[in-house]
Formats: sequence, structure tokens, C-alpha cells
Amino acid sequence: MEKFAKAFPSKPLPSKAAKPWALAGVVGSGNLEVLLERGSRPTNMMECHVETSIPGYKASWLAALSDFAHHYPAGGTKITINDQGASPVLVNLRLRQAYDHLTKGEK
Repeated sequence: MEKFAKAFPSKPLPSKAAKPWALAGVVGSGNLEVLLERGSRPTNMMECHVETSIPGYKASWLAALSDFAHHYPAGGTKITINDQGASPVLVNLRLRQAYDHLTKGEK
């Protein structure tokens, strides 16, 4: 088990975000869940907390999260990830799903 947190610079989340939080995915074998919350964090930073069952991949996680913060305006948000061995492509998918649910108000 490995846990870590880091904040990344990011453009501010669009003010049209319809919900205060969004969840994508379900923790289970080979999957993960992503909780994205907007709130009182600095509007130019995306705060991330990761808990993963597979230790030793922190650098890969940080690269993926940095890339997401660069390509999506997610400043002012907190991302909490609970992982049980998801592949990198699934991590990217769940981040984008949670972001879309938050900014477009999907359920």
C-alpha cells in the first residue's frame, strides 16, 4: 500500500461547474475510483491524494496527474484516488469522467 499527496498548478476550474463533487469508477479488482471536489483551495492549484495497492509507481502517478492538470482547467479542486491496480489508460479515463461529471453536471 502506498499513499501520497501533491498539488499541481492548473488553470481555474470553469465557474459553470454544476456540482460540488463528482465520482467516477468503483474500487475493485483492477479498478479505481476518482473523487473530484471543488472548493476553497487555491484556484490555480489542483490538489491530489492517491492511495494505491501497488507500491513503487509514484513517479508514474505524478506524471499522469501533472499531465491532467496541464490539459484540464482543474484549479481549485481536490482529487482523491483509491486504486486497486488500474492501468494508466484507465486512470486517465476515470479522471476525465469525473471532470466531465463535475463540469457538465452529469449524473
